[in-house]
Amino acid sequence: MSTLCVDVGNTHTVVGVFEGETLVQTWRLTTPAAITSDEVLLKMQSLLQMENIFPQRISHVGLSSVVPDLERIWIKALSVFLNKEVKVLSHNNCLGLELDYERPEQIGPDRLANVLALKHMGYENALAVDLGTATTFDLLHQGAFAGGVIFPGISSSMEALTTKAKRLTPVSLLWPAKVIGKNTEDSIRSGLLHGFMGQLQHIVDGMKKEINQESLFVMGTGGWSSILEDNGLFDAFDNFLTLKGIRLIAIH
Repeated sequence: MSTLCVDVGNTHTVVGVFEGETLVQTWRLTTPAAITSDEVLLKMQSLLQMENIFPQRISHVGLSSVVPDLERIWIKALSVFLNKEVKVLSHNNCLGLELDYERPEQIGPDRLANVLALKHMGYENALAVDLGTATTFDLLHQGAFAGGVIFPGISSSMEALTTKAKRLTPVSLLWPAKVIGKNTEDSIRSGLLHGFMGQLQHIVDGMKKEINQESLFVMGTGGWSSILEDNGLFDAFDNFLTLKGIRLIAIH
């Protein structure tokens, strides 16, 4: 039997199907500002049919959503379509994970999913860095969710820059040949990418120092992780870390 997992993010929604612990199919969709449950249902029917995945084979369903207005819509669509309980990840059902956080209800479910996945992999101390619309750092320390850091993602930074500075326009995010840009496009790229890497490095170093653990394992994930894979900051990358954490909630 299969497990269907949905990660509704601010910009993209990632859907995955697992056979056991193996992720066998994924789709990356644009997260709309508004959608109906009927539209979600039709989309899911189409995706599964396209890959010859029979709804009857899906035995468990898990959902994480950082968009509150869409959570109820996805729950309704999936429960009607699959006739299964939709298990929604939150601070109330994270499999006994200790939450060392002043207000646990404020923790995004995607952040919890990342830490749950790391713990399931056998880590007691590790850091998940999720590179999406927001960049989140979430610390697993001594087996507990121990807090983290949030700052704007690289695309959000470019949007803010090019919206506020009228003479600057968006650029493709490719690494420039040199730090010193010889044209405006490469100057923006260098500032965004090298500046972003500097932020990442500074925060990771600071977190390691605070917990006195220089050997802390650092896992990268998220939509922008591919452009940072060869920078030496991360020990590993798993673009589907969040889905793997959602699966754990779905099957329990």
